[in-house]
Amino acid sequence: MKPVLAKYLRISDEDVDLDGIEKHESNSVKNQRDLLNDYIANSAEFAGYDVVEYLDDGRTGTNFSRPGVQSLIEAAEAGKIQCIIVKDLTRWGRNYLEVGDFLEQKFPAWGVRFISIGDMYDSATLVGGTTGGINMAFRGLIAQMYSQDLSEKVRSGKDAASRSGKIVTSQPTYGYDMDKNDRHKFAINSDEAAIVRKIFDLAEKGIRIAEITRILNSESVITPQASKQARGYDSKTGRGDTWARGMVRSILYNEKYTGKWIYGKSRVMELGSKRATPVPKSEWIVVEDAIPAIITTKQFAKVQEVLSKRFKSRKNEVNNSTMFAGKIKCGECGRGMAYHKLKDGLVYKCVMRNHSNKFDCITGRLAEREIYDAVLNSLRILALLSKEELQRQSRAIVSNFLEDESKHSKIRTQQLAIEKAKVEKMALWEEFYNGIISRESFQNKGNRISELIAKHENNIANLEAEASDSISSIDIDVAERYNSLNGITQLSKELVSEMVKEIRIYSPERIEIAWTYGDPFMV
Repeated sequence: MKPVLAKYLRISDEDVDLDGIEKHESNSVKNQRDLLNDYIANSAEFAGYDVVEYLDDGRTGTNFSRPGVQSLIEAAEAGKIQCIIVKDLTRWGRNYLEVGDFLEQKFPAWGVRFISIGDMYDSATLVGGTTGGINMAFRGLIAQMYSQDLSEKVRSGKDAASRSGKIVTSQPTYGYDMDKNDRHKFAINSDEAAIVRKIFDLAEKGIRIAEITRILNSESVITPQASKQARGYDSKTGRGDTWARGMVRSILYNEKYTGKWIYGKSRVMELGSKRATPVPKSEWIVVEDAIPAIITTKQFAKVQEVLSKRFKSRKNEVNNSTMFAGKIKCGECGRGMAYHKLKDGLVYKCVMRNHSNKFDCITGRLAEREIYDAVLNSLRILALLSKEELQRQSRAIVSNFLEDESKHSKIRTQQLAIEKAKVEKMALWEEFYNGIISRESFQNKGNRISELIAKHENNIANLEAEASDSISSIDIDVAERYNSLNGITQLSKELVSEMVKEIRIYSPERIEIAWTYGDPFMV
């Protein structure tokens, strides 16, 4: 079998200078691929290798949560890759601690050669099994500091571009396309814009959002999500082929349709993170007449007036203390069920049936009292079963311990052997790092120690299984929490928030509860 050489390529927004040209061209996928191919073609030692390519397009280097690099790492760890080559270290990653971990520990342990052309780094040419030491550490640290600085520059650059009316997103808002002649502009998508105008026209006439949703579904109008997927843009997966009230509402509240470019509604606060934090409206970047208008400012204001009157009365209608808000879903379509306040209390109803006949959703209304009773009775059962199980486990543990106390001593012996083997492995690594032993010797001895540790761990598992044959696998902490609810007579909003993850309603006779801590008894 031929050895395998893996090319790894990566590009992201971090690699675009504020002018958007120079660095982008330097680090483009084509440039990286040409450089790597040329290097391989001019290295006779790679003539007998099978060459494969891994790519992450549009992925940051500040973390390793990238599909391409994860696939490559899995293949390397499994022994399927013998050499990895990159344009420079920043292509592999910008976090110097994680990059150093791969260069100094993981790659040597896996027997993987690593080459970074731009850094003139080749792990096969290092003397005495060293890994570049302080030189590579400084390079990695500088790369991470540069990435942090560049992240702020990219953000500032996008903010500045936005204030000048330039579009700095890669995906257009529903109703628009990216301008073919200028990637910083939107062009109207005539088909989607017609749908946007129709939604605003219906809302201006006083037609409710629920009715607008039903009309769109009855006419088989393509949804924003389905339209994005059809045009090749990344979009969320799921039931996006059916209009829901939230989709219509988001369009009706989107002021971009009046020609305003609005940017900065949320912001990622931590480098490498994907979690965004909402930004106060006063801090948004808003530029008038920056994009083609689909509706007039006058019509938008009229629709907002209609919506504000309607939703102001709705907010006052429902008691904010409803304990199941956001947790109750229709079992058929999976969407949240709407609640209404009647004289006898709150009732829940799936409104999707009013919008579409695609799903066999529950008909009619379900009183909150019925859901309340179902949750309370289920918690009582879980509490009682947990109490009985904990008592049974207590008896079983004492019995097993008295029957064979020596098993615990044997387990401790195996644990001490594992600790000793780990110390030996650490010492082995230090010998390899200091050039005392070769990479081959390090790998062979390291593998033997790993096999020994695995053997001891297997022995411990067998002993523990023997010592707990009559003990169930229920989580003790979870059982204790359920057990603490014995004698419960009523629910509170705080208790429901903690214990209930989701409630799916199929019919008044079929209510499924997903617990936050799981259902160890599968009631």
